[in-house]
Amino acid sequence: MLNDFELEKIERQYFDLILLHLKQDLNTLIDGLNSRIKILHDWYDNFIKTARKGYKASDLDIGAERIFHHFFASILRFPNSSPLGSDLMFELPDTFIHIEVKTALLDNPADYKGKINIAINQTSYVVSKIFTPNLPKYYKIFPKKEKPCLTYIIQIVHEHAKPNIKALKLVCVPNGQLYTHYGKDIFKSGKGGMSKEKIFVIIIPLSLILSFCQIDTTKRYLGLN
Repeated sequence: MLNDFELEKIERQYFDLILLHLKQDLNTLIDGLNSRIKILHDWYDNFIKTARKGYKASDLDIGAERIFHHFFASILRFPNSSPLGSDLMFELPDTFIHIEVKTALLDNPADYKGKINIAINQTSYVVSKIFTPNLPKYYKIFPKKEKPCLTYIIQIVHEHAKPNIKALKLVCVPNGQLYTHYGKDIFKSGKGGMSKEKIFVIIIPLSLILSFCQIDTTKRYLGLN
């Protein structure tokens, strides 16, 4: 088991690795996310029929997962087939990494300004009597080896059915071991209050890749004093 400093250090290490590759291949990534527009007329009408009445769903939600799975396959290499986890899950020599891909429409700022919705299969961070996630703080590898569980979120803010990606945000949700440093202050309830199934993590990103809004990127989301 790592001490808190070692754990936060490895969280930062992989955050920086993910961010580096996102920045290096940003144009290719954006092209992939916009690829749905080339065949818009072949899927749009049927897609709209599946949406809840009065609700405009993100048309990039499922497609973005495909794009990022392809993107990370050559970087993080070894996906894991666990039934509990984020959209993407990889095993590395010293850790297991979960990456949740989230999308938000530009005209719904409540989904991306200040907080991101996460569920019990997307974090190991326990908030006592409020939120109990399904992910462990460490995965036990037979016979005696343990690997920490690291959780990241990539949020894509985009315009509905247009080739217009407005922002990509990379966020690291602390491992549950770090609760003594962050407490429940990094979490916030939604309109319906706190939920045992879902909760909002407050966005104080380590870094932004590209963004139309100004956020103080000098703040360390994961920074022990």
